[in-house]
Amino acid sequence: MARHEVRLPQLSMGMSDAEIIDWYVEEGEEVAADADLVEIEAEKARQMIVAPHAGTIRDLHGESGDVIEVRDLLCIIETA
Repeated sequence: MARHEVRLPQLSMGMSDAEIIDWYVEEGEEVAADADLVEIEAEKARQMIVAPHAGTIRDLHGESGDVIEVRDLLCIIETA
């Protein structure tokens, strides 16, 4: 089983952190590639982070309202 880390991407040159608005998945949930994972707000713009791989969600990091840094871990997706 492979584990893929999903990290907060740097969406613009000046972006250093983002606020988690809402998770669209739960731990243990199966997701398809490109499924919505989490909505964030950075630099007054909202952005959806999508699953780079299909698999099972593990280890969600952060809750609504939390501010996280660029490259911080959001979750793990396990693939068969």
